[in-house]
Amino acid sequence: MPRMVGTAGLCLLGPCAALVALGPREVLAQAGQLSPAQVISLAAAGTSTLTIIITAGAVQSIAGVTDNSVNSFPSPVTILTAWDVNPGQTNSVELMAFFSVPSQALVGGPTQIPSGRVLGRVTTGLPIAFTPMTQSAVGGVGTAGGSLHLFTQAITGANKTASRTDNLELQLNLTGFPALAPGIYTGTLNLRAVIQ
Repeated sequence: MPRMVGTAGLCLLGPCAALVALGPREVLAQAGQLSPAQVISLAAAGTSTLTIIITAGAVQSIAGVTDNSVNSFPSPVTILTAWDVNPGQTNSVELMAFFSVPSQALVGGPTQIPSGRVLGRVTTGLPIAFTPMTQSAVGGVGTAGGSLHLFTQAITGANKTASRTDNLELQLNLTGFPALAPGIYTGTLNLRAVIQ
């Protein structure tokens, strides 16, 4: 009997020993096996910046206009335009001046002064002579018949991050215009830069 128990014990140990012996071999056979690769696409984009700041002349006023003549506003509007752009995606920076409603550039009492009576020039930009604000929008900036293109700055790798300062001089041309009734005539001139 003791022999049978020993034999039975060996029989029981035999299959168990075989299982234990196979376990490490199965683990060794799985080592180094790889799953299929999965791809994750990564991208990061630096955004362009474009700003304009009026450093002087944000309020323009003529104390007393003279009818049937050209009246100059007393000081220029000093404009700082700064940009940081990708030259591969940007050809130029444009600066526009415009009135939202060209037929009502300045309004006071019963009289409305149209944008064509407001002249502007930028001696370092495009209109070096005083020019009426009757142009169209550029790059979606401005209004038809109420805009003035102030400058175009070509962009290259050398000036992709840069700035410039320009003086916008303004006049009110009342030559041939009906005499203004006494009162205050006000309006808002918008400035906006656009990347093309």
